[in-house]
Amino acid sequence: MKPASRRRQQGMALVIVLMLFAILAAVATEVMFRQDRFRTRTENLLDWDKRYQYAMAVEVVAIQGLIDDLEDDNLNNAMVDDCSQEQWAVALPATPYEDAILSASVQDLQGRFNLNWLVTGNGAGFTRNDQAKEMLQRLLEQTLPDPSKASLLANEMADWIDSNNIVDSVEGAEDAEYRSRRTPNMPVAHESELRALRDFTAADLFPDPALWGLFSALPSDTTLNLNTAPKAVLAAVLGTDGAADAVIALRQEEPISDVNAIMQQEPFNSMEAEQKQAISERLGVASEYFQVMVDVEVSGNTSRLVTRVKRASSGGADGTQVFSRQVKPLLAPLEPACNPFYNVENDNNVLEGLPGAS
Repeated sequence: MKPASRRRQQGMALVIVLMLFAILAAVATEVMFRQDRFRTRTENLLDWDKRYQYAMAVEVVAIQGLIDDLEDDNLNNAMVDDCSQEQWAVALPATPYEDAILSASVQDLQGRFNLNWLVTGNGAGFTRNDQAKEMLQRLLEQTLPDPSKASLLANEMADWIDSNNIVDSVEGAEDAEYRSRRTPNMPVAHESELRALRDFTAADLFPDPALWGLFSALPSDTTLNLNTAPKAVLAAVLGTDGAADAVIALRQEEPISDVNAIMQQEPFNSMEAEQKQAISERLGVASEYFQVMVDVEVSGNTSRLVTRVKRASSGGADGTQVFSRQVKPLLAPLEPACNPFYNVENDNNVLEGLPGAS
């Protein structure tokens, strides 16, 4: 073989060897990259699962506290829930536990405005309740950046829930007014459904995320707890000048234990009998629906578990059920215990300084 031909073959062999090394290096790099990514993903999943298990453990303790409180109320024949004397109405501050930091609080969902009050079940469906619609309008006037939209959104919310497909007011919206969605024609499952309304825009988002804590989505026959509702909700529901202040003054002395006794005092005793009856049927002094919020931090990462619980009046673990559980992003601080806007010493300043507040 000629020397020139041999040198060419040797050169080609060297090129092939270099190409093989390059391919092997690329494959090895890809394998290492995928292994590292798989390891990181596994660590993240294990870390997330650890935070979730910690949160579930705290949830169990909180629910047991609600059960114990109900049993204590039964023993003392005092079926009352308030924000100042209940053992569940105390927040757990950031507390180290093994390799985690735990924070938790329990809120009374019956101290909030129930959007499902806007309809009344009639066997064949749900009909709008104009009195409740006016209540929602009053509350929205206190919370929206543009209070002039309160009537519009209140009417749209009523149309969103009622069973018919007729726009019952000049301000309203049914299926024909929506492009990409349809009205459910049934009670809402979560208060965030307000954001699905036709005229609810990003500019209407409450200036403080905590203001969502003024609303709830519970069965339409659920009562408002006079002992835990903040002034904004009381003023919207009671609707009479001075009524919210009167309730707050009474419960600061001691928890309210009898709705009928309240209705015999000013300004309620001057109401017409029909109006007084309608309001009293919507009020209560104890609660069945609660929310447990748990924040868990592990290795600098934090998860929030929000659990909603029905604590039946029958008591016991069998009578208490979780009906909603969500892992939520931390868009706002952990809500205070009992009610985000309840403050025994300074309740009159709720919502002060916000758009629409008086």
